[in-house]
Amino acid sequence: MQNKHLDFETIKAASDIISAIVESNLLEWDGVTPAKSDKISFLKKNSNHLSVSFKDTEVYLKIKMNVQKGINIMEETAQIQQEIKDEIIHLTGFKVKRVDVFIEKILPQSAAVEGFDV
Repeated sequence: MQNKHLDFETIKAASDIISAIVESNLLEWDGVTPAKSDKISFLKKNSNHLSVSFKDTEVYLKIKMNVQKGINIMEETAQIQQEIKDEIIHLTGFKVKRVDVFIEKILPQSAAVEGFDV
C-alpha cells in the first residue's frame, strides 16, 4: 500500500478550510463558545483554541471550548465531534482520525445571555 503525503500548500489550504468548518460549526451550538486565551502571540495567526495536524492524509483535531452551565456536556460534545468530523469528510475528502474536545471552562448561564466572552 502506498502512503500519500501532502505538500505544504495542500496542508496550509486544508488547515484553513478545516479551521473555517470548525469555527462555523461551533457558532451553530447554543451554550458553546471557543476557549479564548489571555496569552498573546505575534507569531501565531491561528486561534489557540484549535489545533489541526496531519499524518499522511489523516486529520487530527484538538478543540478547546467553553460550555454554558446546564447543558449535557457528554451529549453535546459527542454531537459536536460527529458533526465536525462528518462535515470535514464531506467538504474535503480527508479521513478524520480524531476530534478531541477539551472543556476549558463551564460558564454560568447568565454569562451566555449577557454576551460574556471568556
